[in-house]
Order: sequence, then C-alpha cells, then structure tokens
Amino acid sequence: MAYSDTYGQIYSVQTLIDHGARRCGKLAEELTSEQLLSAKESLGFVLTNLINIGIQYWAIRKEVIGLTPEKYIYTLPNGSNDVLNALYRTMTRPSGSYTTSAGGNVANAGDNDINTYCQQASADGNIAINFGTDNPIYAGSIGVMPYISGGGSATWSLTLEYSTDNVTWNTLEDLGSVVMTDKQWLWTDIDPGQSVQYYRIRAYGGTTLALREFYVGNNSREITMSRLNRDDYTNLPNKNFTANQPYQFWFNRTVPNPQIYLWPTPSDPFVQMTVWYSKQVMDVGDLTDQLEIPQRWYMAVVSMLAHQMSLELPQIDLQRIQYLEQQAEKHLGLAEAEERDKSPIYFAPNISVYTR
Repeated sequence: MAYSDTYGQIYSVQTLIDHGARRCGKLAEELTSEQLLSAKESLGFVLTNLINIGIQYWAIRKEVIGLTPEKYIYTLPNGSNDVLNALYRTMTRPSGSYTTSAGGNVANAGDNDINTYCQQASADGNIAINFGTDNPIYAGSIGVMPYISGGGSATWSLTLEYSTDNVTWNTLEDLGSVVMTDKQWLWTDIDPGQSVQYYRIRAYGGTTLALREFYVGNNSREITMSRLNRDDYTNLPNKNFTANQPYQFWFNRTVPNPQIYLWPTPSDPFVQMTVWYSKQVMDVGDLTDQLEIPQRWYMAVVSMLAHQMSLELPQIDLQRIQYLEQQAEKHLGLAEAEERDKSPIYFAPNISVYTR
C-alpha cells in the first residue's frame, strides 16, 4: 500500500470558494465576477469574526517595545486585538570594545547616552562589539536606537551578525527593510542565541548607519504588569507621574491600532516592555493566495464560508441554508474545542480576612 508521505497540504482562496459554491448547490464556474468578489469578501468576514469567538493560538505574537522617557502611550502593530500579557523587562549590558568600519565616533554607540550618536561616513558599513578573548556572551536581545537628522524617519536595510573569530560572520537575524524613527528603539529577541565573542550590525542596500546606541543585552528579567480598567486609569490623579518602573497599564482598544497607556510614565531609556497579544487573521489577499490558518481549521472555515455564500447567492433553498448553518456551527465547535494548549490549569483563590 502506498501513502503520500506528505503533510500540511495548502489550499488556495479560489479552491475554498469553489467548495463553498458547490455546497450551495452551484457549480464553481457558474459564479459571476460579482459573485466571486462577494464570496471573497464573505471569506474575509468569516476570518475577521474568528477573533470574536476566542483566542486563536496561531495568531498570537510577541512585540518587544523599547520604552522612551516621558512617553506613556505606545501603539501596537497593525492587526493587534488584545493584550494577553504585558511584562516590564530589564537586561544586563556586558561591556565590550566597539569598532566601526565606516568612520564616526563609535564610542557614542555604547556610552549609555541616547543624546550622542555615531554617524558613519559611507553606506553599507557596520558597527561591531568585541567582548574579549575567552569571554563569549550569549545575546538574548539586541537593540538599535537610530539617529535621524531632523528627528524624522527613514527606511534602512539591516542585518544582525555574529562571529567567533572576527573574520567569518554568520547571520543572527536579517531585519530586512525597516522604518527607523529617531530616538526610538528597534529591539530583536534572538532565538536561538549564540555564545560568541563578536557581534555586529551591518547595513546594506545603500543604508548609511547613524546610531545613538547599539545594545547587546542578556540576562533579561521580566515582571508582570497589572492591567487597569478604563475607570481606574481615568481616575488616576497624576497620569504623568514618572518612575523607573512602570508597573500598570490601561489597554485602549481604539482604531486603527490599539494603544497601551503606561503608569507610572517610564523614565529610563534602557528598559523594555514585552507584549504578548492576539491579532486578527491576515486578510484574504488574491485568489491564488493561501489563508493564514492551520490545517485543522479548513473544514470550519469552508463550512462557514458556504453558509455566508448561501445567504447572498440567488435561488438557494431555505432548507439548504439552514443545513449549511448547522454544518458551520458543528465544525466551528469542533475546531474551537481543539484550539487549546493543553497545559495544566491552576486555581489560586484569594480569600482575604475581613471584619465588619
């Protein structure tokens, strides 16, 4: 007996719509261009609505945000829905010797002063750090704070690299083309990390490096931050009160992007906030694209799509519509029941002593 010996077959948007049409009693080739567009939009509605059903474990992301002194509002990336965990993070910065391949005062890139900077004289250079012979350092996270003339933004092409001998360099993380804003950190957690003597950031694609800080950190320590509701936050008497450690936040679910309001306002430019958040499933895209869903969700999505299409396609029998609705609910229930991490749950009741 022969098996395919393959896993993870991917279906295109067009394939899912074709199946949805057939479940409605229509041949896929019968769909007009208007009906095809409607089916694609209905598929988008189905995916958008998944976030209202519960947490989709494949749609959880982590964002490391470098905190800025006197700034208490931080915007989450596009598609963010809700904060699952927010943690205040500090790191150790091992000392090392900095070098630059293209000029500039390289000492400014590691002086713990965000008001100084190293401006290279030519494009596609690098800034490296040497931790010394027999002193390999495990880099858990690397931060870059750019200098942009005039305090604006620019698109840079960057890659993080490591070496054991300062000759052969290997890629830690290719950051690609990223929008850099003056005095705003870009943090990258390195997983898996390396224990080596040399690290560097290298520009390419015509990018000229100008860095306020190049921070290679390890031994991170994270403390859970408490979530405030809107009433508690708005009733704070001094929302601009500053402290080294912000330990509370209010999550403002605004559009187009939700925001985190910290309290107290941070005062240290070398600390971070780690945010684990749920996000929307990516948009449908083109008919030849695939959806950002795991295999276990295909049946549920196709069933929900078929039901939505049955509401808009002409001459669909009411009994079929009702049947498709039942199938959609059935397969959604099966998918949701499996959408779990199967970890143990601990209950810790808080029973406090009280008096009359």
